[in-house]
Amino acid sequence: MASKKEQARQRAARLRAEAEERARLERRRERLLRFGVSAAVLVAAVVLVLFLVRDDGPEGTGAIPTGATASGIVVGEESAPITIDYWFDFQCPFCGQFEAESGPVLEDVVADGTARVAYHPAAFLGEESDRASNAFGCAIDAGRPVEYLTELFENQPPERSGGYTDDDLVEAGAAIGLDDPEFESCVRDGTYADWGSRVREAFRDAGHEATPTVLINGEELEGNPVDLSAEEFRAAVDAAAAGSPQ
Repeated sequence: MASKKEQARQRAARLRAEAEERARLERRRERLLRFGVSAAVLVAAVVLVLFLVRDDGPEGTGAIPTGATASGIVVGEESAPITIDYWFDFQCPFCGQFEAESGPVLEDVVADGTARVAYHPAAFLGEESDRASNAFGCAIDAGRPVEYLTELFENQPPERSGGYTDDDLVEAGAAIGLDDPEFESCVRDGTYADWGSRVREAFRDAGHEATPTVLINGEELEGNPVDLSAEEFRAAVDAAAAGSPQ
């Protein structure tokens, strides 16, 4: 009988394979569009990948959270020797595993000045992800993005199960002290829904195909981030920092 650790690795491998298959279908759809296939074939392709092509989230305002960019939010000192780009989806089971193992490492390397971390909520798994990404933008406005991200991942619902409702997202804010009317209004009104769509577009434009995707100084981390222990991930960060110009 496989150990719990081996069972977890097998489940992670299966989920990763499913995510890669979704990405493959998305690339196929784009090729079909490019070469102008018949309408019937096009419709069939779109049905296969509809859940990856989401433009029907809550209506937004076009606004970007305070201090954010069109692709995410950067935390940490500008003087840090390296930058870590972290692309994730709040529904992604792999991202939940990476957060549980190495999320604290990201916080530590920011706190000790080793790195700046750019958090990119590339919501592509459905409307639940859209809502969570919007709420993350609201938490950025409130100055609590990392705490809110941690709270959401610690209470991550099963993928495409209808979770991350507005009530869930407001309650998650209250759990970390964001219990003011402004935060709740931002969540329920979908203030940053358009921003979430921009981050998703940036994810695709960068050529990324699955989450989590982690880059250190622009170079994608070797191997699957989920397979790394916290110690191994920290070692990779420290090695990059040691090799960066001071």
